[in-house]
Amino acid sequence: MDAMTWGFVGTVVGATASIATTAITNWNTFKISQNTKIQDREERARVFQRETLLELQVEARNYVRACGQVYRADTKSFKDTGKWGAVLPEGLSDNLLELNAKTSMLIQRVSNDELRSNLSSFKSISTKCQMAKDEYEAGAYYLEYVELYEKVSEQLGEVLRSSY
Repeated sequence: MDAMTWGFVGTVVGATASIATTAITNWNTFKISQNTKIQDREERARVFQRETLLELQVEARNYVRACGQVYRADTKSFKDTGKWGAVLPEGLSDNLLELNAKTSMLIQRVSNDELRSNLSSFKSISTKCQMAKDEYEAGAYYLEYVELYEKVSEQLGEVLRSSY
């Protein structure tokens, strides 16, 4: 073969190698970019869950405190009047309504299905305590939701710790 043919073959091989190298580099850059986007999205989701769980811890504590205040107001009223279901002290009803809405909203944001279910059960029992028709029913629900709160609070802490 003459020099011109070898030059042509060398040019074709060189160009093919250059194109292949560029294609491989572009493909690797694309894959790295995709992985970075996925990792960023996952990190944003973890941050969102952490912030939600932290806020939920505080609001659940405030909610259980308000529920306890309602139970104590009903108990005091029952001792004074002999009738269950007192008119709540001023501001407590609005506070409880606000806390109920806020905790419900935060519970729906929780990604852990088991925790979300347990939190919903806790809220349901505490609502039943507030709506009880007599002191015995309310007392039973009160003890149940206090126990559930302790369990849910522990589970909430575990899920929160696992998100770090």
